[in-house]
Amino acid sequence: MDAAWFGLIGVVVGGLISTLWGWLATIRQELADGLVGARLVDDDLARLETGSVGAAGHQESPAAQTWAENRVALAKVLGYQQWSTVSAVYRRSDPSSTHSWSGRDQEIRAAREALAPLAAGKRHVLSQRWRNLFVRHTGD
Repeated sequence: MDAAWFGLIGVVVGGLISTLWGWLATIRQELADGLVGARLVDDDLARLETGSVGAAGHQESPAAQTWAENRVALAKVLGYQQWSTVSAVYRRSDPSSTHSWSGRDQEIRAAREALAPLAAGKRHVLSQRWRNLFVRHTGD
């Protein structure tokens, strides 16, 4: 009978280890995707920050394709406030938007600051990722 209990305990412990390993692998993949997305979006924002006026005298807009391809990965790893700050730049760049571009440089700078820890590397955002898992945004 003792052998049966040891066998059951071994199966339970093995299942827990396997589940934990799979969960950690998923988080690692999300962080890797978020890191790549953060670097690409940060590059797009840096382009806007340095060259805010295009050849025809019009302000350049953020690259919608860059945002569309990377926003899901960023949404998984950024905290609520970071997400709001970064996504605001792209929401307000919509041509149908009535947003004035007077505060655009401050928005871009704030978005780049929000992306900086993630763009710097995964090890800098592990504590942020844990906070995102356990702290819920209650609304403003």
